[in-house]
This record gives sequence, structure tokens and C-alpha cells, in this order.
Amino acid sequence: MKLYQFILVALILLIVSSCGRKEYTEKGIQEIKKEIDSLLYNPEAEEQFNWGGAEAYSNFRAYFHKSKLIFINEDYRYREPGEAFNRYYFKDGNMLYFVGRELTYMPDKQFKNVELMVDPDGNVIAYDFVINGQRTGLDNDDSKKIIDHARAIEKIVSERSKIIQK
Repeated sequence: MKLYQFILVALILLIVSSCGRKEYTEKGIQEIKKEIDSLLYNPEAEEQFNWGGAEAYSNFRAYFHKSKLIFINEDYRYREPGEAFNRYYFKDGNMLYFVGRELTYMPDKQFKNVELMVDPDGNVIAYDFVINGQRTGLDNDDSKKIIDHARAIEKIVSERSKIIQK
């Protein structure tokens, strides 16, 4: 009888813990992205921010719905010749979807396109990475840099935003 109770409790805990994560699948994130895209036609509010580091700097606009961050549109400039245009989709303070278009000039001209889906813990769910028209793999360092940068600019927004602070 105790084994039966143990299995029943384990199943209930498994079901309860997975219920909140159903949307963090490739299909679920696409649905969240689509919903955010529709909100961006008429955002409730937006603010402009900047970020700087040793290798690059950026200006970005944060978009809000019900005083919550939903989207960041970033113009990212490398200190060496190069630039990127990045879009970050957020839900509940977590970046779930990223689209980046990058052009660098050193040593040779190089185009990179990245699409990345992650869960709230930063685990990669799906990606598409293309360099100069050739699809390639995205290594853990590249995805970690994207996720860490998303967290850094989200932190700037959460600390400086007049909309969130209301």
C-alpha cells in the first residue's frame, strides 16, 4: 500500500511541476512571440536605454505591456568595425526568444543570423544559426553570451525604468 501511495504522490508532483512549463516548448514560445508581436503594434509604453562594455555598446528601446517588459529592440555596435540588430522577447522577466542580425568587417566581411529559443532557466530549446548563408551549429559559449547579455540589459531596464517603478 505504501508503494502505491508513493507512486501516486510522485505522479501528482510530476504533473504539478510540469504544468507551469507547458508553454516553454518550441510551439509554445512561437505562440508567445506571436502574442508579443501583436502587442507591439500599439505598445502601452516604451523607454530608451543604453549599455556599454569593453568590446561593444548599444542603444535599445524597451517595450512594455501592463508595466511588464515584453520586448527589447537593440542597436548593438562593436568597438571594432561591426554592428548587430537584436530583438529580445520577454515573458515574466525572462528572455524566451532572440533574433539577431550581425555584420562584422574584421578580418573579413561576415554576416550572422541567429534565432534562439530558451526556457526561463536559460536552457536552449531550439536555434537557427547562419553564417554567410551557411547553416552551422551554435556552441554553448555563443548561446551563453546571448543569454547573459539579455539578462544584463533586462537588469538595466528593471533598475532604471520609470514604467516598472510606478
